[in-house]
Amino acid sequence: METKKDKNYLQAAMLLLMLVILPGGSWIWLNKGYNRSKAALDEMQNYGHLPAFQLTGLNGQPTDSSVVHDQMTLAVFLNSQDAKTEARLATLSTLHRQFDERNDFKLLIHFTDDPNLNTIQEKSRLLDEEQIYLVKGSPGAIQQLIEKSYRLPNLDQPREPGSTLIFKNVSSDNIGDYPFYVLIDEEGIIRNYYHADRPEDVERMVEHIALTLPRNLEGDPRLRRDKEL
Repeated sequence: METKKDKNYLQAAMLLLMLVILPGGSWIWLNKGYNRSKAALDEMQNYGHLPAFQLTGLNGQPTDSSVVHDQMTLAVFLNSQDAKTEARLATLSTLHRQFDERNDFKLLIHFTDDPNLNTIQEKSRLLDEEQIYLVKGSPGAIQQLIEKSYRLPNLDQPREPGSTLIFKNVSSDNIGDYPFYVLIDEEGIIRNYYHADRPEDVERMVEHIALTLPRNLEGDPRLRRDKEL
């Protein structure tokens, strides 16, 4: 039979759980999440502005830098003859599906050779022309764009968070393989580089995009519920 003393012990234990253990555990969990988010945002640096450019887009139409003005943009350089391009396009397609509802996020896919962009668009199923821009230019124009703007980071080895990023010299020999995703914020500032073939870099890239984009209230289920009522 449970005694009054046993009940007092049980009540004291419940009170301790509610007043100390649960709040303490919640604080530790929240603080851990805060520190992780802060560490991720601290990796974002200022690597210079994306300048104005004009290249060739779908159907041979001129495409300039205004298409990504005031938008967070992920840029990439591909070569249609590279064996890894298909896998990289598949990654971009997956990324697009994840952020498909965002009107403030764009993909800017440069080709360093001269493929048929419409064929690539259809084959890769990157059909959202409001969010995805496929562009190409002459070798000289692409080299100049990389040399003066994007630059060529040295990511031959995985980079430690917070370490200084070193850049290589750009030449016609190395622009054909530019295996990096480049994250550009809404002010046109290049914020970070990610190696396209390293899963840990791609995972960190997705985390940075999600943390940096403003909260999408239209996607908030509570807001949708309020509108329906």
